[in-house]
Amino acid sequence: MRPLELTLRGFQSYASEQTFDFRDRRLLGVVGPIGSGKSSLLDGIAFALYGKTPRAGRGTRDLINQRGASAHVELWFEVEGEIWRAVRALRRKGQSAHNLYRHAEADAESERLEEVTGERAMTARIDELLGLDFDAFNRSVFLAQNRFAEFLQATAAQRDAVLKGVFGFDRLDQMAVVAKARRDDVREQLADLERLRSEVEADRETLGKTTPALEAARVRSAELDASHARASELEAATEAGRRDVERAERRLGELEDVAAQLPARKQTAELLVRASAGSDQLEAAEATLASATDDLEAARRHHAATIEATGGQEVIAQAVGLIERAADLATRVAALAGHVEEAAARARRAAEQHEQAKTAAAALKDAEGEAQAAVADAGRAADDADSALHAARHESMAVTLRKELATGDTCPVCAQAVAEVPPVRKVAALERAEKASQTAHAALTEARGAHTAAAKAAAGAAAEIGALASALESSRKMESDAAAELAEAKSAEASLAGELAELVPGDDPAGEIEARRRALAEASALVEASTGRQSAARTALDEIRSGEGQVATELVQLATTVATLAGQLGGDLRPSAEPDELEAALGELRRLWESAKEETVGERDAAGARQAEAASELAEVVGELGLEGEETIGDARQRAASELGKLAERVEVLTARIAKFEDLEAGSAEAVARLDIYTTLADDLLPSRFLKFILDEERRALAALGSEHFERMTQGRYRFTSDGEFDVADLSAAEAERRAESLSGGETFLASLSLALALAEMVTR
Repeated sequence: MRPLELTLRGFQSYASEQTFDFRDRRLLGVVGPIGSGKSSLLDGIAFALYGKTPRAGRGTRDLINQRGASAHVELWFEVEGEIWRAVRALRRKGQSAHNLYRHAEADAESERLEEVTGERAMTARIDELLGLDFDAFNRSVFLAQNRFAEFLQATAAQRDAVLKGVFGFDRLDQMAVVAKARRDDVREQLADLERLRSEVEADRETLGKTTPALEAARVRSAELDASHARASELEAATEAGRRDVERAERRLGELEDVAAQLPARKQTAELLVRASAGSDQLEAAEATLASATDDLEAARRHHAATIEATGGQEVIAQAVGLIERAADLATRVAALAGHVEEAAARARRAAEQHEQAKTAAAALKDAEGEAQAAVADAGRAADDADSALHAARHESMAVTLRKELATGDTCPVCAQAVAEVPPVRKVAALERAEKASQTAHAALTEARGAHTAAAKAAAGAAAEIGALASALESSRKMESDAAAELAEAKSAEASLAGELAELVPGDDPAGEIEARRRALAEASALVEASTGRQSAARTALDEIRSGEGQVATELVQLATTVATLAGQLGGDLRPSAEPDELEAALGELRRLWESAKEETVGERDAAGARQAEAASELAEVVGELGLEGEETIGDARQRAASELGKLAERVEVLTARIAKFEDLEAGSAEAVARLDIYTTLADDLLPSRFLKFILDEERRALAALGSEHFERMTQGRYRFTSDGEFDVADLSAAEAERRAESLSGGETFLASLSLALALAEMVTR
């Protein structure tokens, strides 16, 4: 594998996109300060190929640049002259992408010759292309920091696995698998040959017995085929006879159907009688209709004259309406007259009540004035009593104070010392004044109550006067309205009487109208009766005419039936609808039917005889063949053909098996020789033999080439031992041998680098 171009974007130290071109460079050095991204280049190559790196594995956090959300790595490389492009993308969120393409040229726009998608499929294809899995790649090709000594310090088996993949020696494993498979196939063929040897003897014996049976089956089949031809003829003859019998039976059935359709003699005679008698009935019916039509015309003329004399139904209906309205108006006038009288009486009563109420109200008003004067007098008397009471109480207070004072006390009125207490006087006047005041106030209260009652009575009387006045006005208006309505009704009654007199003169319009109605009804009844008689006469005439048409139709139908049935019987009868011609045609039709029936019965009997003869001969043929039970010749032929086929197939199988054995036996010597060759190859290609020899040589060659680099890098001090074990010979110490584990860190790095360079050179040779 030779890298051509590497592109990194968002991968570890490379936030932005960077592309590195490795074309036309055999040895490339990458230098820079710590953290500048040197190791990221190697991680990018490893990730593009295997989807992981030695340092971070598959951890997306460590591979994606910390300032980015995704990483993209693309590596162009060449393997055995083929151009490949590996593309892997990581995302912190969402699915990653893994694609491997084989291009016709090292250009993304060139034709894609192969495409692999998916992480597992892509990594498996890389393992196949490089011959190294990820671990082997790390140990042999990729010397990451702190891991450069893995191949140097690996076990012999691990080194062999790496070298085997690097140099494509895994093809030897495939060759060993093929050699073993072919060896096993030849062994199985020889084992089959031995198994067939005993079976073939039995097959040959069976074939000897089966061949005569096959010949006998062929003879039996030929015999059945020959008999089958004659039997087929007889079966056909039998079937033809059966069909002829069935055909004759069907014809007899058809003749019976024709017989059922033949017109009956009695019905035909009645039809002819109706045809001759129909003309007389028609003339009588036409005369009856003419008479009924004349009567109807006379009745209609009388009805028209009656309508003109009476004015018709419309005038009668109008007059009846006027009479009914006049009766209604008379009833209404009488009722309205009673209403007017009642309204006048109510108005008179209301006037009387109104006058009485006014008189009572005046008396109550006077009583209210008197009560008001009494209240004034009682008020003045109460005021006088209150004044006297006040004076008496004043005098009583001095007496009370005098009782409580003693000589030398301070007077509560003048606030001076009392020199001498005044003598005590009696207070009888106060008691009299109090009684007089109480009496006066009681009289005042009584007077006020009487005044209030009188005022209420006067107010009630005034309200009653107002109500009676309204009632009086309402009664007078009702009287006026009733009188006006009565006058209007009388006017309408007079107008209606005039209108009725113009329409029906006379003193008894109701009687006149009733007489007109009877006359008009009688005229209408006469027209209706005449119409019924005319309709009955027309119906009778139509029935007779329809009967005549029906007779004619039946005669035509009879003629058609005769012609149709004659055609079914093989005759040619085309009679007209005339009775005499029809009667003759019916006789000829019956003669045709009898002749056809006699002929068909003869055909049926002859066909039955032919069928019986063919069936008898067929039975003889079948008996000669010795068939089993109800078996037919066809069944026997089928069974014989089946047995013949089975025997032929059995003979063919036995013959083929014997021929196969003979072919195998003829080639058994060659198969034994091939078995020896494939056995030797399978043994030689074991890992412990040929592959071990080749790997030993490659290890020694790798040690020799690596020694050249190692000795040059250590300025002639170290080289590898020539046995391929990769021990170190110290040339400064008389070529003392040291284990690789004893080297210092720097020495280990130089040794590993020397081997890596040597391995790369060997791979590219």
